[in-house]
Amino acid sequence: MRSAGKIVAVIAVVVVAALGTYLGLTAPEHGLSPASDLDSCLSTTVEFSGMKLNEETRTQIVSEVLAEITPYKGVRYDKVNISAMKNGEDYGLTVICFSDACECQDAYVFTYYGAGKELVLNGHVLDAIPAAERAKAISVALQNEEAASLMRANSLETVLPTVRRVLPETAEKFYLPKTLLSVTWTRFGDNPVVVSVLVDPDARKAVEVWSNLEVENKGGEM
Repeated sequence: MRSAGKIVAVIAVVVVAALGTYLGLTAPEHGLSPASDLDSCLSTTVEFSGMKLNEETRTQIVSEVLAEITPYKGVRYDKVNISAMKNGEDYGLTVICFSDACECQDAYVFTYYGAGKELVLNGHVLDAIPAAERAKAISVALQNEEAASLMRANSLETVLPTVRRVLPETAEKFYLPKTLLSVTWTRFGDNPVVVSVLVDPDARKAVEVWSNLEVENKGGEM
């Protein structure tokens, strides 16, 4: 039996992630691991936009960003766009990563602190997942009886789900320290409904199911 507190915390993350596409927000997941294969960055095209920076600062930011961003397994980023906005001595960075193997992109938001030359991750939405992996995750989620029942009860069958990557640092809190995929059906409106399934793509199984309806039924808050 899941505690109401745990469900509230998890649903808050799910709702923010679901709304990110519409509001331009990112779901906060700190502790991003450095890229496992830095050599792959050598063939990545980096585009810089926004504020004009001196060569030293620009080079430092590019180096730091490429060391922090991590694509899905078996995928490499073919193009990385870094948009910089100056805030005093610091810079707000929006990083969009494109892969020829994926239809969607990964987005990261960083702050680069000029005085200490420190890059800090503020949030990210990781949608760059190969089509085959997305389809597999959705299929696994649909086979889960609890999720299927919630979807039927709330007429979510025609809603297109979002599939996003969950990093090991976050997955460890609910399952194991490994990359998982979250499949989320969201219906917006006066009475929003969120049904999310956490999928282990290697084991091809659903490891957790969440819904804002469970929170409301237990007297919690979305």
